[in-house]
Amino acid sequence: MAIATSVDILYRRPMSRRQPVPLITALLLSTCAAAIAADTIALPVRFHIVAGMETVKRDVAMDSWVAEADIRTALLPEINRIWRQARIEWTANTVTIHTVEPGRRRDRTVAMLATASRDADGRSDPRRVRKLDKLLGTDGNDGAAIDVYLVPYLGETSQGNASRKKRRVFAAQWTDKPSRGEEPPRRFALVEKETFRDGSLARTLAHELGHVLGLRHPDKATQRELGRLMGGRRPGYRLTDDEIATARANAQSLAANIQE
Repeated sequence: MAIATSVDILYRRPMSRRQPVPLITALLLSTCAAAIAADTIALPVRFHIVAGMETVKRDVAMDSWVAEADIRTALLPEINRIWRQARIEWTANTVTIHTVEPGRRRDRTVAMLATASRDADGRSDPRRVRKLDKLLGTDGNDGAAIDVYLVPYLGETSQGNASRKKRRVFAAQWTDKPSRGEEPPRRFALVEKETFRDGSLARTLAHELGHVLGLRHPDKATQRELGRLMGGRRPGYRLTDDEIATARANAQSLAANIQE
């Protein structure tokens, strides 16, 4: 509001010949842009593309297909577009291939993911996440960044999972959520132009990173605002004012801890 008022005043006040309006306006806008940039909180992310975990469901062989270029040129720009409303920016610290070695633990985890489903209340089986944590060694987070693991599949109609304590996110590269599990899984779109239809891998990551910053799913029974990033009825891409305040407070704390 203050910025708009200042610009409006510049156009209404009589200006001297030595200070043409375009020059002063350009200087003001440049100063405003610098202030906004300085107010942006940057958080580093380590991306892990999980290989060696091919999962088969309904004759569909699902393996990792997302490449580093996809992360840097498609996923990250879209995540940051969504989070620009909160002036939070995510940066790709590293992008690595996390290869899972063959063995009984891997086979049991893959088998559970292939058969995992939701219970009568719509909750996903929590055991699959615990098995993934052990298999991928997510307890080894050194606190220098948030870890994002891109796995082939997370179970029926599951697209992501986050742990605020571990600073860890799982996201599936294949999904059957749009069909509610009635059709075979398919590759998850990297991005999706608004408005929300089926979602995308980028939106799922933006949503799960919101959980890392302390945001929760809205209560569908009492929800008044639709089109929200954190879910609820008719999900979308928007954060509420309260969510932005919470996310920024936790992001500032997290950024300070990372820099120490």
